[in-house]
Amino acid sequence: MPYKLAGSIDWSRLLAISTSIAVAVLTGSGCASRLPTATSLPGTNTSSVLDTPALARLNRLLDKTLYSAPLETTLWGVDVRSIDRHEQIFTRNQDVLLTPASTLKIITLAVASQQLGWNDRFETVLFTNGHIERNVLHGDLIARGSGDPTIGNDVLTSWAQKLRNQGIHQVNGNIIGDDRVVIGETVRRGNTSPQPRLGFGWSWDDLAFGFAAQVGPLQYHENVVAIRITPNRAIDLPAEISIQNAGSGLTLINQTTTTSRREPSLIQLQRSAGKAELMVSGSIGGGTAAIIRPVPVANPTSFFVQALREALEAEGVGVSGNAVDIDHLTKTQQASATNGLQRLLENQSEPLSTIAVDMMKRSQNLFAESIYRRLGFSFGDRGSAVVAQVLDDWGIQRNRAIVVDGSGLSRYNYLTASALTDILVRLYQNESDQTFFLATLPIANEDGTLRNRFGETASAGNAHAKTGSMSHVRTLAGYVKTADGEQLAFSILANNFSADPTDVVNAIDDFVSALATMSRGSF
Repeated sequence: MPYKLAGSIDWSRLLAISTSIAVAVLTGSGCASRLPTATSLPGTNTSSVLDTPALARLNRLLDKTLYSAPLETTLWGVDVRSIDRHEQIFTRNQDVLLTPASTLKIITLAVASQQLGWNDRFETVLFTNGHIERNVLHGDLIARGSGDPTIGNDVLTSWAQKLRNQGIHQVNGNIIGDDRVVIGETVRRGNTSPQPRLGFGWSWDDLAFGFAAQVGPLQYHENVVAIRITPNRAIDLPAEISIQNAGSGLTLINQTTTTSRREPSLIQLQRSAGKAELMVSGSIGGGTAAIIRPVPVANPTSFFVQALREALEAEGVGVSGNAVDIDHLTKTQQASATNGLQRLLENQSEPLSTIAVDMMKRSQNLFAESIYRRLGFSFGDRGSAVVAQVLDDWGIQRNRAIVVDGSGLSRYNYLTASALTDILVRLYQNESDQTFFLATLPIANEDGTLRNRFGETASAGNAHAKTGSMSHVRTLAGYVKTADGEQLAFSILANNFSADPTDVVNAIDDFVSALATMSRGSF
């Protein structure tokens, strides 16, 4: 159905929310278009809905607010639509490519739900190349996975218990993690080379932090460990640093200093791509509480098999061999280890609909990257190619969406606000997708990454939206109902600002709250 110009709005009520803000920030001019392809040229706005003197004055006020300090350098991309009335309500630079940060996860989930289905599950399988005799497994245990990011100690403990119940009390062999591109028992396109564990275009200075954990077919404990930094009892001596989880593969380089209790603690982490060295520098106040930081493991596969070995031994199953990443074996050893495999155990993850709730509400990057890789593995191509093809089928061409990872961590991702809103409208208009997708989004002032936003506003408990955040980028995209109960979809991308990020976030929140108070009753 064509989009028509919006009708009357109770602008006095809209303005009353906040005379200073970002409603303004975002309210620009509307344009008539048809989904899913916008008709306006990038960076332009077409005919305005503000076609009365009063509304024109309001438009000038909002423009003044938008470009006044401290928001004058902010580049906004905004597209707000009425799903119920098929109207485009507000736009601002809606066809300009901008950095989306974690709102990109909306696209990852939308494409995955389309291509894989909401009931899709990751599978992790345990094989053996040996035989059981008198409670002893003579041979190796080989784990293969498809990238399940949710495996924790409960799964590995369950496996250990099941093996013991099958009469295996001792493993005379190694625990091998097969991290080649494996789906079940099939190696895609004969590709047995290790896959990149980092997303394309990830920033090097993110790599020491848990939110940038490496990705792999075998994953455990979200591929992170905790490091504990404790001040030394003596001033000017290095802090004490320990890793609280075994099997991390990390080598710590301690360049910290214990300072006076009166001085603030400032700890910095640094790690180079492809290296297992984690440099910890900075200072910590003497006599203060320990600082705990989640950091990515050096090798997810090694971490997985080490954890499996420990789970086996904890349940009374001895292991004579080592925990080994298959990439560390020779080609001959790999072939021997994976010859004549017998399936022993398997684990099916929760469905995509359940995993996606955690992914979106926590903005869990590893989950998003794992789903993105699964898209590629499942269709024998790169995740980016699968996403691009699906978006093209939906009428969203590359000049409106450039997607290179699944999480939004990459600075090479670019989206237009119109493309993002297209997808939101599409998901909402399909009853099944609407139910599952809405359940994944953080709720304003209630949970997830919106738990502490919107306060006592009309958006609280009303707006369902995905956040995005990186340096000089703040984004929000989702749904909100007006005072009349009208369902709106919105995408708000703020880039290139020099203002305090809090000011930008407040502007976004004020704008959404203004939408929530909007009424057509005054026409």
